[in-house]
Amino acid sequence: MPFSLNLSAPGTRLLLTWALMSGLTVISIISGDALETQGDTVPLGLVSVIVLMGATLFKCRLLLLDFLELRSSSAGWRRGFIFAIFLIAAMITGAYMLA
Repeated sequence: MPFSLNLSAPGTRLLLTWALMSGLTVISIISGDALETQGDTVPLGLVSVIVLMGATLFKCRLLLLDFLELRSSSAGWRRGFIFAIFLIAAMITGAYMLA
């Protein structure tokens, strides 16, 4: 019998979302140089910040859709929240580029 993943089951979708968010957290840790053991801190490069913001955006999207249950709400609410998160991430990235 082949293995099949039923994403319509509530527990399965939440478990998959949790696993994806955990993986994205590891990516954030690596791209943010959080494991750096040297005493001197240096600014992150632009590529690291973009990867960090991309992982953060995807985590926010998963959180909004699955844990806050926006997946079952109207498209306007989903678009509005995702646009707001994108706008905040763009402002943070822009501020980092200007600094």
